[in-house]
Amino acid sequence: MTHAGKLRSVYTGCMVGAAIGDALGKQNEGVSRKDILNKGYINDYGKAPEGCPGEKLSAGQYTDDTEQMILLAQSLIECSGFDAFDFATKIAHWGAVAMADPSRKELVGPSSSSAIAKLNSGISWKESGSSLPSCGSAMRAAPIGLFYRNLEEVEINAALSSVPTHNSNGAIAGAVAVAVGVRCAIDGMALPEIIKESSARASKYDEGFGDKIVLSFKIRDEEPDEVFARLGTSYLADETVPSAFYCFSRYFDEPEKAIIEAVNAGGDTDSIACITGALCGARHGIGAFPERWREGLENREFIEHIAGMLYEKSM
Repeated sequence: MTHAGKLRSVYTGCMVGAAIGDALGKQNEGVSRKDILNKGYINDYGKAPEGCPGEKLSAGQYTDDTEQMILLAQSLIECSGFDAFDFATKIAHWGAVAMADPSRKELVGPSSSSAIAKLNSGISWKESGSSLPSCGSAMRAAPIGLFYRNLEEVEINAALSSVPTHNSNGAIAGAVAVAVGVRCAIDGMALPEIIKESSARASKYDEGFGDKIVLSFKIRDEEPDEVFARLGTSYLADETVPSAFYCFSRYFDEPEKAIIEAVNAGGDTDSIACITGALCGARHGIGAFPERWREGLENREFIEHIAGMLYEKSM
């Protein structure tokens, strides 16, 4: 494969990997680790059980995590870079439609819902973001790492991309860590360097967040039960993102295992697996994921098209 072919593969792998993790992880969203272990690991698509936010979605269908990631990618493509006003406008319109849809309204988290309501009432994107340090901006941040090639630009624009909906230090740090991790993985950095860059840049916004990314790497050889209990798996960014980095680090050369571990972490499994999938795809490319996952994914060809356009725009 040519160098250009390899690059296209990791761009596609990042976007599709995120969607795969999201679509798989929705089946366990809100379910405790104990209950997951009792019923057995999920390793393929299916419907979420009654009571889960995604219970009305079909097998292979993704949640708001991927929908927002696609919106961000489209905004980057259309504006030839990150434009906060354009992205906020897209999020506001998307959110209004999503929350009017009975099958999707439960998927929109409280931070996003609050911000969308403010944006649609005329409040500026600079003032609309929630102060809750949740992971809603981290789960969608991968396209920033695809579009920008310079790490300083990745960091700055990832931080800015969080502001319209998630304007807390923790949420911003999460978006930075994910976008930087994606770019470092694309650039072929060794795992310790990926962790170093991601944690150092996230620490500029929340020092404790960066420390937790480092911890997730240091304890990568410890058993998942112990690690997920220690890191946490809730919707808070400083739990979701480090848990995803743990799965990525533990199975650095085994992306299928990394995503399966994330899907079954307990708690906010769709977001943990979405971030894990983005990191794994950016590292290994689209071919690293089983054919059954690629073929069974909703709108796969559309996501691949968006990833290809991001690649073209970033060159």
